[in-house]
Amino acid sequence: MTAPRPAVGSQARAVAILCMLVSSVSGAWSFSEAFSFFEPWTRSTESLPRGTPGAEVMARFAEATLRAMRPDRQARAALLVILAISLMFTFVSAGRVLRPAGLPREGIRKLLCTSAVISAVLRTVDGAADAAFSLRLARIAAQLVPPGEPLAEWLLRPPFAVGISVFRTVLVAGALAIIAQYFRSARVKAWAALQDEARP
Repeated sequence: MTAPRPAVGSQARAVAILCMLVSSVSGAWSFSEAFSFFEPWTRSTESLPRGTPGAEVMARFAEATLRAMRPDRQARAALLVILAISLMFTFVSAGRVLRPAGLPREGIRKLLCTSAVISAVLRTVDGAADAAFSLRLARIAAQLVPPGEPLAEWLLRPPFAVGISVFRTVLVAGALAIIAQYFRSARVKAWAALQDEARP
């Protein structure tokens, strides 16, 4: 027995709101990361304040971060920009589910499915790149950060560093994939068709 059409519409709107939340947060994060990779990094690590144990650790960590970024900095920045643009399309498409503004809901549904899938794939690729970066950072920082720093040693353990990247990837890419699958369902297709038929 299928759910009543109004219930499907309410559910689709709730999923669209969730999609807007996921895509906006992930998109903002992607733009922020892209900016950090595009930054010219003209400031030398030698110019960072040292003098105290804490400042020395931060300076060494900054140097490790810079070294870990170098191998694929431009490619990663480009990937993050493309991901952010794709997430922007996903956000706008989800917003149109709530307020179609005269657009056909079937077209909105298809656009949301496509943009969500593309965003999920790009986020997965970026997640793999981020895991590789985290692993490089952990290995380089282990050589530069002075021993005896418990917090630094714990945070820079390769399993922990890679685990954070994997968790973020599964959370965002998984949510987008589930959202795309939901809007591909027969129930949502039928609801969109019914809404388009009811348009004046």
